[in-house]
Amino acid sequence: MVSAKAYKVQDVNRKKRVGIVANSLTDLKHKGSTKLAVPGDCRVCLEDGTEVDDESYFKTLPAQTVFVFVRSDETWHGYVTVLKQATEKIFKAMSQRDRMIEQIYDFIHGSESDEMYCVMVELVNRLDDNIDAEERSEDVTWFDGLRQSFNTKEDAMRDAAKSRIRKYFSNAKESFEKASRKAQSHLSNTLEQFQDELKRQQYYGDYFARSASEKLRLCCDKGWFSCEGPYDKENCFKLHKINPYGSKESRVLFSTWNLDHVIEKSRQIFPTMIQAAENCPRGKQLNWKYFFDLLFTRKNLKLVHVGCHFKGEHEGFECQSKHFYTKSKR
Repeated sequence: MVSAKAYKVQDVNRKKRVGIVANSLTDLKHKGSTKLAVPGDCRVCLEDGTEVDDESYFKTLPAQTVFVFVRSDETWHGYVTVLKQATEKIFKAMSQRDRMIEQIYDFIHGSESDEMYCVMVELVNRLDDNIDAEERSEDVTWFDGLRQSFNTKEDAMRDAAKSRIRKYFSNAKESFEKASRKAQSHLSNTLEQFQDELKRQQYYGDYFARSASEKLRLCCDKGWFSCEGPYDKENCFKLHKINPYGSKESRVLFSTWNLDHVIEKSRQIFPTMIQAAENCPRGKQLNWKYFFDLLFTRKNLKLVHVGCHFKGEHEGFECQSKHFYTKSKR
């Protein structure tokens, strides 16, 4: 029995590269044409332009070999084709030559040039990541250290997002145990509302799922996440980016990124809720929706690289007393 190997397939324009597992050239052609959405009669070539049409030769090629699928109306001469494509892009850009020179000069001599250079190096190092692969069989290494129940990368990423949200709920529950008996009834009811709503929202697993709605996910449809900057800034000026779908190393590194509360969870939200429960007027109840949004939703959460995460007090950001209570339904 011939053992299957992991390979990479791409189209001539290098717009899509996908990881697959195949045990023969026929199997590779079938899976590759399906993944790339190209005709099944495409020629299969190596990156240097060599056409692969012999099963025996195919078996001599190592795992992770890159195969280029060439349509009948396309040409592929290996690196010559790549150079031609690059040259065409350069000539197209010549009309903006002066502006490009100015931007390059500013980049080289700018105050953030060292940091920008590090970002570019990191992106280049990630070019070989198997980003488009989704199933375990397509990128076995990515799943190292994870539960066998995860069949796709998105399964694992959804679980990672849910774990963070569940942790915030546990933090709230633990904090409320310190409250007085008077406050406990209000806080207990609020926790029940929290839990019901979290179940309805499936614990916001969509935050890290690249196939989720654009309104819910924090990444693009390819899985790239961008740092949203420190709590008091609109953007990240250091251009922190990461794609945890690309490799095991990126996935592990992404776990160090923070879902940061702008209005702080432990210093602001929990103490405020306890105090509000202590002073809750008759006929009123805690406005659980307001506090729910602060703890679990994008209204108060930012995805932040560890370098932009500020551990001190978030000055100027606090809960608004006008939102603490609603009429009791009892």
